[in-house]
Amino acid sequence: MNPLESSNPVLADGRLDNALRNAQAAQTPATVGGVVNKTCLSLAVAVAFGAIGNSVVKANPGLLGVVNIVSLVASLGVAFAMYGRPAWAAVLTPVYAAVQGFFLGAVALVLDTLLARNGVRLAGGVALQAFLMTLGVSTACLLLYRSGAVRITQRGAFVLWCAVLGIAITYLITMVLGFFGVNVPFLSLPTQAGASGAAYIGLAINGVILVVAALTLVADIQQVDMAVREGAPASAEWYLAYGLLVSLIWIYMESLKIVYRLALIFGGGKRD
Repeated sequence: MNPLESSNPVLADGRLDNALRNAQAAQTPATVGGVVNKTCLSLAVAVAFGAIGNSVVKANPGLLGVVNIVSLVASLGVAFAMYGRPAWAAVLTPVYAAVQGFFLGAVALVLDTLLARNGVRLAGGVALQAFLMTLGVSTACLLLYRSGAVRITQRGAFVLWCAVLGIAITYLITMVLGFFGVNVPFLSLPTQAGASGAAYIGLAINGVILVVAALTLVADIQQVDMAVREGAPASAEWYLAYGLLVSLIWIYMESLKIVYRLALIFGGGKRD
């Protein structure tokens, strides 16, 4: 695997390679610590805006559709804007974190509301449960990489990229159909009812997608490690942090769905 390539679509097709090669040489090289700090800062922004998004949509439920569209457009805009421009990442990565945080905060509120209608209550809500799951998955990915148990080869990166692209297209189609009131079986969460066969199939699908997201995070961790060892400039730290952030947010999104499905299937804390 080329140390300047990634399975993450936002950094794929030589984007990171071109970005780092075109970046001005820096006196100080990039460090793993620098990338981690910037990633943590971005996550803090996401959490803060998640709380804001939760509160805003709770007070104005009709804004959910607008938030959904704005989040999609803004996220795609950030990805295209940073194409081969690592210097822009210092500004656009926090923007991406804020937009996604706001959106996920709204999604968590909706899922909590749907659970409440079914008489289900979760300690801390789906947001906290999904956060704990994301933390566990992310830690496992880091340990697997550090132990040498998992490495992403060039061929593996290509297969992973194809899987990510296929999932993204499927989700995009599902989202567009949702605007017209069409729910896709096994993918659209509102279609789940209790411990039905469809619920288990949907849970399995989300589990598989979570595995793909986790492997993407492993690939990005490997990318950061290799880029630092190759002497990438410090100006690339925000760009690398952006790649990690995309994978972490994806893992959190899938965790939200899995927690929601599990809560409906097993009645997590159901009150009669």
